Amino acid sequence: MTTQAMGKLLDSYLTDLEGQPGFWRGARNEVPVFVFSDDSHDRMRIMAPIGVVEELDADLLHVLLQANYDRALDARYAMRGNELWSVVVHPLATLATDDLPSLFDQVVTLVKNTGSTFASTELVFRSFPGDDIVIETEDDEESSGGENGDEGDGEDDESDEREGGAGASER
Repeated sequence: MTTQAMGKLLDSYLTDLEGQPGFWRGARNEVPVFVFSDDSHDRMRIMAPIGVVEELDADLLHVLLQANYDRALDARYAMRGNELWSVVVHPLATLATDDLPSLFDQVVTLVKNTGSTFASTELVFRSFPGDDIVIETEDDEESSGGENGDEGDGEDDESDEREGGAGASER
């Protein structure tokens, strides 16, 4: 695919589309989406803002990196300064028209699932049995008795498989 060909297709996938060859913005399912392409570097990027991370703590970073590994498939989490984004990067030359709907949907789904499943699709890869992401939120700690509650003791019980907030505030 080329930048020119991509530009002709974007109005099929985005509403409120505006821009110029190589840079467009629009919306998909009420999520703002930006599209960049560069023929000379054979790359395109679809990205959507998730929010501003007030404090990037180790737990949040761990959740985002783990999600990039097993549940954010083509779309990935990325940081730009203190902004958290959902991003797909793909070579232009091998990009097929049939790939675009899935790539747009994954970027948007990742935005919408941040703070819950952290997934871009329903498919989740697991490398080892019991390799679940356990996310403790402030609400979970309060409901489990604060810091002295069950904090993931290694037992395989359903209460250890909670998923919750990400620490990113929506724009």
